[in-house]
Amino acid sequence: MKKLALALVCLIGVAFLSSCDPKNVIENPEPNIEFLKGDTYVADGDVLDYFGVYNFGVRAASNPETLEPLARLVITSKSEDEVTPLLDTLISGTEFIFEDVVYFAEDSKEIIGSFVITAEVTDAAGEKKTISMECEVDLEEELTPYDFTWNRHGGEPATGLDGFGLKWGKNLKDDVYAVIEPLEGALLYRLDSKVWEETQTEAQLAALLSEATPVDQFREVSCYTPDKDYDIVIATTYEEINYLIHITHSHSEPFKGTDVTITGQYK
Repeated sequence: MKKLALALVCLIGVAFLSSCDPKNVIENPEPNIEFLKGDTYVADGDVLDYFGVYNFGVRAASNPETLEPLARLVITSKSEDEVTPLLDTLISGTEFIFEDVVYFAEDSKEIIGSFVITAEVTDAAGEKKTISMECEVDLEEELTPYDFTWNRHGGEPATGLDGFGLKWGKNLKDDVYAVIEPLEGALLYRLDSKVWEETQTEAQLAALLSEATPVDQFREVSCYTPDKDYDIVIATTYEEINYLIHITHSHSEPFKGTDVTITGQYK
């Protein structure tokens, strides 16, 4: 189920002396509460990017007529049928501001749909007021895997690599492995094989590569072994597009310079 994670930023409590006229009958004695507004805060109806981090805040205040001190603030999120506590704290004074950031925890990346944030304030007299807002989560469609084939026939130019921003350099005689290098303007990454299954959207791939370190070349696929299976994952960034590449097999045949075929999937 969808869960929201919060990282505490600040809690601000402002206390004032309170007084009230017991002879007055207050028709609406409940305290006030509202979500903080502005371009930097999440608002009702917003569509949030899954990997974004967003400012979120609540301002609670005593009823201006009763000036009853505040006592408790509870904030929860609800997605489908699951309610997740975000905050439950005792407060005091006649004004209290809570600010935080809202984002999605990594262990909830299977979540889709909308969520509702609810905030409830209670004052010292037990009067309560509740507000809520609903936001959507923008999850991109899953990346689709496609087959690829790279081939180098002897000393002829290799085929199938340039669309990924790659070229097949000169194979070294003392180290018979395919020399895969990035084209000018492209970036090449060597990644852990587990990210092939873990990375399912463009946003996830972009986030992954933003923390990865580019390499000058990749040289792990044999140009000598007739047939060999692999579980190797590399990635490229070329012409502002990211590619995740899973190399799974190579096939070599004797030829003038050797005929080598590398196959796998990309997304």
